[in-house]
Formats: sequence, C-alpha cells, structure tokens
Amino acid sequence: MSGDDDRNTGPDCDYEVGDRRPPKHSQFKPGVSGNPKGRPKGSVNLRTRVTQQLRQIVTVSRNGRPVKMRKADLIALQIVDTAAKGDLKAALLAVRLDDEASIAASKSSTEETFELPNQENLRFIAHRLSGLLGEGD
Repeated sequence: MSGDDDRNTGPDCDYEVGDRRPPKHSQFKPGVSGNPKGRPKGSVNLRTRVTQQLRQIVTVSRNGRPVKMRKADLIALQIVDTAAKGDLKAALLAVRLDDEASIAASKSSTEETFELPNQENLRFIAHRLSGLLGEGD
C-alpha cells in the first residue's frame, strides 16, 4: 500500500484530504455545536446593558421640585448646563452632538419619498374640485 491511499478515508475515495479539507471523520457533524459551552442564550452585551441603564427613570430635584426623567435626559441636561456655565469641553461635546443629530435628521428627511396618489384618488379629487367650482354638472 502506498502513502497516498492512507489519505483517502472510508467509502468516499474521491475525497482527498489536504489543505482546508479535513478527514470526514473529524469534520463537524450536522446539528452538533462546535462550541457547546459557548455564549448562553439570553446573555446581554455591554451595549445592551448601557442602553437599559440610560432608559431607567430616576427622580431628581429641579428648582426645588422632584422631577422624573430618564437617565439619558439627565445626562444631556447636565452636559448642556455645564456648557452654559462656561465648560469648554462640555460646550464642544454639546455642539458636536447637536451637529450629528442635525446631519442624521437631514439624511432621514432626504430619504423620504413622495408618492403620487393612485388614479382612483385623483379622479375623486378632480370630481370634488369640479363640484366646488360648479363645473361638471
């Protein structure tokens, strides 16, 4: 027997083992995970946890009165208040965030599409207009 015959395994003699072609017996089996102790279902990443925290509602005192607001709103309020008091870093951050928000808003407004009404609606509009103008009767 030659060494080349050892490379072909089992009944699939036309399958040649080589670079990026592992033997059939060592390939992943269908329906069996390659990482059975991997990430458990339902686990959350850091971004999700931060988002959950930012959405939590807290009670803060504003002008001597308790006010309920989300943590994200509280952070935004603190940044703007600090910027208004003369903090240059807070001012730059507030301006940058405002610019990014306006750019995102302009992109979404340009992506809106205008659709003409269908023929039936156009006929209805034309009929109503002709009735208002006293034409067509």
